[in-house]
Amino acid sequence: MPKIVVILLASLGTFIVLVSLSALVSRIFVARAIKRLIRSVGKEPLPHFSEELVAPLPVAVQRYLRYALTMGQPNIRYAVLQQSARFRHRPGSPWFTVEATEVISGMEPGFVWDAKLRHNAAWWRTAKLSYMHGRGHGHLKLYGALTLQEYEGPETDTSMLFRFLSELVWLPTGLLPTKTLRWEHVDDTTARAIITDGDTQVQATFHVNDAGQIDRIITGDKYRDHKSGFEQATFSMICRNYREIEGVNIPTEVDFVWNLESGDFEYGQFLITDVAYHYE
Repeated sequence: MPKIVVILLASLGTFIVLVSLSALVSRIFVARAIKRLIRSVGKEPLPHFSEELVAPLPVAVQRYLRYALTMGQPNIRYAVLQQSARFRHRPGSPWFTVEATEVISGMEPGFVWDAKLRHNAAWWRTAKLSYMHGRGHGHLKLYGALTLQEYEGPETDTSMLFRFLSELVWLPTGLLPTKTLRWEHVDDTTARAIITDGDTQVQATFHVNDAGQIDRIITGDKYRDHKSGFEQATFSMICRNYREIEGVNIPTEVDFVWNLESGDFEYGQFLITDVAYHYE
């Protein structure tokens, strides 16, 4: 075998080993982040869902919580969600598939989203988004090993805190008022949620339909990633196909939409394939 071929094969083998080791280390760090999140979830006793808890809230929130929960529902400490999704980068660009696991707290703000983004059989990436202890973080890695992008800073903190707030529709006891979350009445079908965690505050408008379902969540407190940097833009999460899981009614499909001056751009479609609630 020619010497140059041996050198190339040896270099390729070394590269594959290094990529595999880097991917393994990355998986270990993600697993540790999930464990830290679960350990951080509050253990204090909380009252079960009742009329006394819901009565002071805005009319729209009352109607939603009575639809989503049954009286006596215990507080969900955290949930583990399995998600199937597809995303695209810009209007007209091809969709790529995503399979993800998300662990989200029903207590203080916190989540870890662990995903594989597959474009085709030869090209895939992993992504991790998280919010813990007042800080948002994200990374995107080619083949789970080679860092392509990393996100942190005030814009990431804000965007990830909003993501936590909006995704509480998957564990609705988390939408009861807490030391970080409060509600304001807008009208009989709309309420404003304000969540404050440290130096970061996010507001979002929740729209509740006649059935008592949250069908839209809209915020201006989310940042869109551009090549030139972060750009603040109006964002909507559309919720549909509610189903009862463990006695809790949640939307099993959501769409992510940027409401831009040039028009609405739908860039993400989520399907919840499995939910496990943890109460202790």
